[in-house]
Amino acid sequence: MMMDDKSLPPIRMLVLTLTGRCNFTCQYCYASEQEQIDMDEKTALSAVTMAGLSGKRFLLQFSGGEPLLQFPLIRKVVHLVEQNNWNAQMQIQTNGSLLTKEIGKWLYDHRVGIGISCDGRPKVMNRTRQLKDGRPSSSVVGYAFQNLVKNGIETGVTCVVTDDMVKELDGIVDMAYFYGNVHQIGFDILREQGRGMRLQAPTGQQMTEALEKTARKVDEFTKLTGREVHFTQEDKVAMLKRTGKYDFPHCFAMNGEAAFVDVKGGIYACSSLMGQEKYCIGTVADGRDVKKVRAVAYFIEKAMKPCRECEYFFLCGGGCFSRWLDKNGEIHISEAECAMKKFFIQRYLRRHGEAL
Repeated sequence: MMMDDKSLPPIRMLVLTLTGRCNFTCQYCYASEQEQIDMDEKTALSAVTMAGLSGKRFLLQFSGGEPLLQFPLIRKVVHLVEQNNWNAQMQIQTNGSLLTKEIGKWLYDHRVGIGISCDGRPKVMNRTRQLKDGRPSSSVVGYAFQNLVKNGIETGVTCVVTDDMVKELDGIVDMAYFYGNVHQIGFDILREQGRGMRLQAPTGQQMTEALEKTARKVDEFTKLTGREVHFTQEDKVAMLKRTGKYDFPHCFAMNGEAAFVDVKGGIYACSSLMGQEKYCIGTVADGRDVKKVRAVAYFIEKAMKPCRECEYFFLCGGGCFSRWLDKNGEIHISEAECAMKKFFIQRYLRRHGEAL
């Protein structure tokens, strides 16, 4: 039986894939090939216990599929965290279709941060994100925002960026200010896994041009409304500047601190790597395998070496391995991701009157 070696760092990021099922068929879904089954209660509670017993603060994220299909299990996991007073920062990333007024309030009351996946204006949403029965998604997701507004609850949004919709990226700003309760916008470059294998990421130039247009619109709306919507990537630059901890702080896999748990209890270094045996680092039943954790961490660190040679590294923190990994298993620098990070570094420095 493999048990966690005391020399391994504690789990700082725990992601529970509560279900492989989803009621959407998003064009770019990297998790579309997961088994269409649910995580059982024992696996979920055991995984959280594994992270909680360290006594250290950790990020707990509910994922899927669509995690709200397993809302009763979410309640049980949150109850366990609260009962044991574990130091967990809890989050859920949802497509919003099942986010009723009551569920939204329960999540808020129990300090579960809410993030909604959304691609902007209805025209784009209905093309990139459809319900499983073929219906358009924009009106359904719109109800989620409205339900949160009724409870005075803010949310963040994450927009997946492909070359098919990058020119319409600024539509996410219209949507954010229309509903009025979006406090942060994040961008997720296409991952070439699952259905995402059929698509392409934008070029660096496409990404830069789209972000210039998007940021300009945020600045205009901020002046008009007095309310600023933050960019997740720019906030990360501010954090790196403040803390000075810029050596891949976001990559828990590289630091041996990640546990991404699939529906059957397998533990992987990253959610994008689930199902790939070479990135499996243990099971919930047996714990993390020390050798595998270290081997995967070393492999990722070696692959991301080019980042440390970049002049932007100290305000970037490094790229994301899962976005450098293409559909053939080869590793290439993500042109779009680098362009995005450089854009927000330059924006941050410009807004604060600083130079690189």
